[in-house]
Amino acid sequence: MAELVVALDFDNLNDAVTLAEKIQGVAPWVKVGLELFVSEGPSIVQKFKSMGFKVFLDLKLYDIPNTVQGATYSAIHSGADLLTLHLSGGKRMCEAALAAVKKQNAQTLIFGVSVLTSFDEGELPGHTGTLSNMVELLVKGAQEWGMHGVVCSGQEVSHMKQLAPQLKFLTPGIRFEESSVSDDQRRVMTPYNAVMAGSDFLVVGRPITQAHDPKAVCQTILVEIEKAQQELKG
Repeated sequence: MAELVVALDFDNLNDAVTLAEKIQGVAPWVKVGLELFVSEGPSIVQKFKSMGFKVFLDLKLYDIPNTVQGATYSAIHSGADLLTLHLSGGKRMCEAALAAVKKQNAQTLIFGVSVLTSFDEGELPGHTGTLSNMVELLVKGAQEWGMHGVVCSGQEVSHMKQLAPQLKFLTPGIRFEESSVSDDQRRVMTPYNAVMAGSDFLVVGRPITQAHDPKAVCQTILVEIEKAQQELKG
């Protein structure tokens, strides 16, 4: 079943915890990104774990293999349930992170970031092909290197799932409308359509965090997820 991840894209503990309290017991996952992690440190992961959430630590690691392996150890010790790194870091870097998980006998999932959803066609430096072509190359690499899953736009999930059916797919850029997007996300998709396309994790930020009633929005998304799952079952 696809799972909802609420992106706590705040710059301080108080705002993040205030929002988390509003969705506690409804949303199973929260995402801690760079801004909040740099502000509060690894203890923020344990804070949300103590509230009953699974934690997606979205650090998008990209460095030499030894450094990424060390950072993965630290993420595991913090209690992170899912950690991201950039697939463009290559085979040795990705395998170093996976080796850290295996050595610690941890359950932490390592997901690779393909192409950020903020990129539009023609905006990726040094790449003259389509964004989908780049995502395809990176997903093939993730499959070969033993990654647990990948991050990609909902618009690419269906095709990528055919290429790498054993991988899990995490989709950011979830919105209730797929047109008239005014923020920095470009390749967006509704919760229902993302699940129908094959997404396993749906990351939702502003539609929840900026809502008058975040809990009610979470419940609406969960209904959409359930509806899509039932249709997929036939």
